[in-house]
Amino acid sequence: MAVTFMGVIAAGFTGYKVFFESGKMAQGDVLPNSPNDDYKNRVCILLIGADQRPEQKKFSTDSIILASVDSETKRTSLLSIPRDSRVALSKNGYVKINEIVALTDLSTLQRTVEELTGVEIAGYVQTNFQGFKDIIDSLGGITVNVEKDMYYETGDEEDGVINLHKGEQRLDGAKALQYARFRHDALADISRTARQQIVLKAVAKEMFQLSTIPKLPVLVPKVMGMVNTNLSSLDIFRLAKVAAGFQSSNVVSQTLPGSFLDLDGVSYWKIDPIEVKKVVENLFQGKTTDKVIDQEKVDLLKPVTPTPSKPLPKVPGNSQDPNGRKSPGYQVLQEDFTYNINFPNE
Repeated sequence: MAVTFMGVIAAGFTGYKVFFESGKMAQGDVLPNSPNDDYKNRVCILLIGADQRPEQKKFSTDSIILASVDSETKRTSLLSIPRDSRVALSKNGYVKINEIVALTDLSTLQRTVEELTGVEIAGYVQTNFQGFKDIIDSLGGITVNVEKDMYYETGDEEDGVINLHKGEQRLDGAKALQYARFRHDALADISRTARQQIVLKAVAKEMFQLSTIPKLPVLVPKVMGMVNTNLSSLDIFRLAKVAAGFQSSNVVSQTLPGSFLDLDGVSYWKIDPIEVKKVVENLFQGKTTDKVIDQEKVDLLKPVTPTPSKPLPKVPGNSQDPNGRKSPGYQVLQEDFTYNINFPNE
């Protein structure tokens, strides 16, 4: 979603170029946010995905990504913040970061991420599952190399089953959502954030295909209508100027490092506030952190307990083998985990 939005406004910049060159906006306009001197050439927005129904005002967030573009290098940085990250929230003590919108609102989530990362954020862009699917379908789908067979019953009325087979394939919106949501392996939400990064990069690649250009007049307003944002029209115009030189190959991504923490039966992703700011600084320079999680504290071969309403079918490589076999699908190659997920061959 992050790269989709940046790609759309970059593509839309061509259509808005007359507006800028006509003098309606002064030359030398500042970026929407005014970051500290270290990040003065950078604009940041918060991308939020949620399983939100149209009538819902309060909801939990499914994905939180800090997206940042350097106006000089045109490098895009994506920082995935695991939804179970334990953060302080005034009057509520410590909570999971994905609970903040349900307890307060989207603006409070934005301020919390600003405090956590030490960067000022221009605004947020939020979409729900349906919006995500519609955006992917508007592009004609994306190409993803699914690293293993995946099956899980989510229990949702809509999008209730995740059912994917291993291999490189073309995914429509519904299938892309399944891939981005899957987290039923040993690293749970941490592996899901890496899959979301894969999807975003696939979207970016698709967005800048020559075949996409004829679709832009319809695609740009369509995508803008699928998101909820506190960015003003002027902010978006300014962002378009920054994103105009965007290249899908110039994207670096990182999952926020931490460790699993269990407090009174509640599972959290424990993060170090000081370390977070170091990670952000390095990421903005194009460098990722070598270790996302302390490998010694995680049993990567431990199967996740199945929770669907009925027994799962036997799917080769399924991370929830009904017979309890230790499938090779559990073994994540940690050295590449900050950027991608790699599973050994069957």
